[in-house]
Amino acid sequence: MSPSLVESTYDMIKERTAYVPENYIDSKVKEVETASAIDPQQVFNHIKKYQPSPIWRIFVEAKRFYTPKPITVRIYRDEDLFFAENENLSVCGTGNTSENALQDLCLHIIHFFEYYKKLNNSKLIGDALRLKELYQDLLVEE
Repeated sequence: MSPSLVESTYDMIKERTAYVPENYIDSKVKEVETASAIDPQQVFNHIKKYQPSPIWRIFVEAKRFYTPKPITVRIYRDEDLFFAENENLSVCGTGNTSENALQDLCLHIIHFFEYYKKLNNSKLIGDALRLKELYQDLLVEE
């Protein structure tokens, strides 16, 4: 858009608004108020959080694993669902009870442990390399 076109457009708008009476109010246009500030404490205060707890052993079907270092799990409840998560491993489990959420998290941990074990480092970049290194020494099968 050329500067002369912009300037002529502004001139035209100014000329047309000069003929609008000062007391003119469009009945279709209502005053708009700005949104009030959002307080995160009010939005997330219904989420019940529990103390982080460590996982030392994982039992899934016929497989049993132990961890040389504990896996810290944060469990919380949001409305009707429980969530169990470990941010460092980028995994989260859900369930109707805290035990179900923890079991779902364990399934995800084992899945990603097996998944990253099969992958070659040359096929990974960024966060995937970091996760492969974390999962590599995470579990020991009993």
